[in-house]
Amino acid sequence: MDDQDAVEVTCTDNDKKVTGYILNYRAKDQLEISLNTVKIRMQYKSGIFVGSMAGMEFVVQENTLPRKFQEYKR
Repeated sequence: MDDQDAVEVTCTDNDKKVTGYILNYRAKDQLEISLNTVKIRMQYKSGIFVGSMAGMEFVVQENTLPRKFQEYKR
């Protein structure tokens, strides 16, 4: 993992933002991130990836993904 795999993750319960690292990515389907050594699987829903852990919900905005993970556009 390096900084090119870093993504901003927001907890919707308390609005805190932390850095997570992308482990696996499938465009417009799912995203797996590592958040403080814990793996969270997130599902795609209308421009955001949503996942939960320990009773808290986390989101990643699709447009905040690093450039190499964003969909190619002309």
